[in-house]
Amino acid sequence: MATLTLISILIAIVGLAFTVTGIRRFFQRRFVHGIGLEFSGLIFLALAAAAFLLASNLYTYQRLIYEQAVAEISFRQVAPQEYQADIRALDSPFRQIVDLKGDEWQLDAQVLSWKGVATLLGMDANYRLHRISGRYIDIAEEQQRPRSVYSLVKKPAYIEDDRFDLWQFAHEHQSWLQWIDAAYGSAVFLPMTDGARYDISISRTGLVARPANDEARKAVSRWIGL
Repeated sequence: MATLTLISILIAIVGLAFTVTGIRRFFQRRFVHGIGLEFSGLIFLALAAAAFLLASNLYTYQRLIYEQAVAEISFRQVAPQEYQADIRALDSPFRQIVDLKGDEWQLDAQVLSWKGVATLLGMDANYRLHRISGRYIDIAEEQQRPRSVYSLVKKPAYIEDDRFDLWQFAHEHQSWLQWIDAAYGSAVFLPMTDGARYDISISRTGLVARPANDEARKAVSRWIGL
């Protein structure tokens, strides 16, 4: 990501150099040469803007090399089939508290892995936690009862326009983006219960959730019928 940011800065410098030189040629009445330089400068500046947009979007992701612990989720019951979930990231200061309805929680993540030239630029697989939601065990309740879902994506403060999403773009155009190896989603879900705490890890194969205390272990045992 830092490499991509540096590349965008270098391209922008080249673009500005062409632009400034083109303006000088206009003052020297060398119009044809000046137009060529201005056009080249605009192309480089557009490439720099595209590279910076890509780098900015990548900053919402974290590097993924081996299985690593990424988050901790704890629950407090506030009403029947309603829990307060406290999500704490372990690789950043991120924390979010939300109210989930249902019997189970589900955590979704987005993963990007690279190949070819992208790996030579130091771009390892990247992930970001995408959203958390509540689920009902009973399908009829899932269809009829209130749903609860929250985004976990936090974009940099300097990015005001969040319409561009690298993962979605890569997912839709993967057939011709040869330097992206895969863009896929991963999800894990387990039961909610009062006082339960879960540890969340991620690897190249996706998310892994493990009970972190007795309340969570008992809930999982009841959930799978042990």
